[in-house]
Amino acid sequence: MQRLGLRIGFALVVGWVTAVVADPPPLNLSVAKAAVRDYHDSGRYEADVARVSGWALEWIEERAAAAQPGERLAVVLDIDETVLSNYAHMNEQDFGYVRDVWIEWIARAEGTAIKPMKAVYDRARELGIAIIFLTSRVDPDEKPGTLVNLEREGMGEYERLIFKMGEGIAPTAAERKRIRRAELEQEGWTIIASIGDQGSDLAGGHAERIFKLPNPFYGIP
Repeated sequence: MQRLGLRIGFALVVGWVTAVVADPPPLNLSVAKAAVRDYHDSGRYEADVARVSGWALEWIEERAAAAQPGERLAVVLDIDETVLSNYAHMNEQDFGYVRDVWIEWIARAEGTAIKPMKAVYDRARELGIAIIFLTSRVDPDEKPGTLVNLEREGMGEYERLIFKMGEGIAPTAAERKRIRRAELEQEGWTIIASIGDQGSDLAGGHAERIFKLPNPFYGIP
């Protein structure tokens, strides 16, 4: 009887420990930030961006070669962490977000071109494909710095730059961008690729292909 009691007690302890391990607490925030910095600084982030950009480039070239007479082909690009990197600002802010500080950063136009995506931009233009930027940056607060930054980084030529207007036309970025892509289609554009770093940049269709770049820094619904 004594042995049976010991066995039952051990089973209860094991079950309790298993329950705790199955539902661990979130990763410590300092550890998570260190992991993000390591991912960026080690070159793995750039390699992953280059991989996705390469897939997009291959598709754009393939699709351009198969274009039909009269087709109005377009590539829709997000801006932040898609063609412009804000890592210097995010790292300086310890990955925090303060609206006024962010506005000041954009006004300085110091975002740097994400090189693999700059190559996608350049090749699309060489092929005569329209570039349409569709961003969550807000007009008018963030417009002047955005225009300067894109020009400074060699991406100042494009068909259109669509900002979020104040409260926008939808409660989420995903829905707003879906609506804008649908409007572009109604205008006669064939969106052969939609490229962004957020799921919300790409959700909802209205593009022949979508390409999701990595972004471990923040999320936008």
